[in-house]
Amino acid sequence: MNKHKKKPMKPRYILWLIIILCLVFIGVSLNNNGEKLSIQKGISAFLLPMEKGLNSMGQWVGEQKEHSRSVNDLLEENENLEREIDQLNAKISSMENNLSELESLRELLKMKEVYPDYEMVGARIISKEAGNWYHSFIIDKGSNDGIKKDMNVIYDNGLAGIVTDVSATNATVRAIIDDTSSVSGMLSKSTELCIVNGDLKLYQEGLLDVEMIAKDAQVTAGDEVVTSYISDKYLPGLVIGYISDVQMDSSNLSQNAKITPKVSFDNITSVMVITQLKADLVASETEAEEGES
Repeated sequence: MNKHKKKPMKPRYILWLIIILCLVFIGVSLNNNGEKLSIQKGISAFLLPMEKGLNSMGQWVGEQKEHSRSVNDLLEENENLEREIDQLNAKISSMENNLSELESLRELLKMKEVYPDYEMVGARIISKEAGNWYHSFIIDKGSNDGIKKDMNVIYDNGLAGIVTDVSATNATVRAIIDDTSSVSGMLSKSTELCIVNGDLKLYQEGLLDVEMIAKDAQVTAGDEVVTSYISDKYLPGLVIGYISDVQMDSSNLSQNAKITPKVSFDNITSVMVITQLKADLVASETEAEEGES
């Protein structure tokens, strides 16, 4: 059966056949003064649409390549712009930090003018207890920066709190509005003593509680209250706030009052820590008195 199977024509024979046909067409065309034969016209009519189609396809492919190059260029340009934006944001962040440092320095200078006898260091608040107010917060300075437990903390020229715990790189501050806070204070104009107690519920009204004011002490709204000289932890003369209401207590033996704190504890970003302890101040004063005697 395989003997009668036709063998396929070899490619070189097909090529020779096409060449011969082309030569024949050329020869006939020359004999007819260059005019195309009907078969040539038919072939041309058949090939022309194909040629146009191939040209159109080639043009479309070229346009797609150009479009692809344009998209790639845009993507690369977008990446470059994003890198530039990131660099600009980093510069802006750095500038903001520098401005914050500048504000801290300005605040420090103001504090120096109000409290010239105390050495201070600026610190940023990096964390706080849950709640609306800064009744307990953490600063970014610790023992490596000379911070010690019981150092007084001020803000906006007023007493903000006291350092309660210290690590190498940060410290915890308890604000005077905290429920556990109690500060020995006195009235600036009369030196009458009192106790200022923290009260978070009362602070919702922007006030703190003051008690143990002498029964016969002359107290009026607006009187300034500062830390007293008898406090064992708080340095003397730091502004706590201003009297807003006065009344006799239930025992009729002393007066109670409400105080508006000097410091607003709604949004504190940085503070100043006085790097002098009350115990060290007392010790130095004692040594000075003994030296004089």
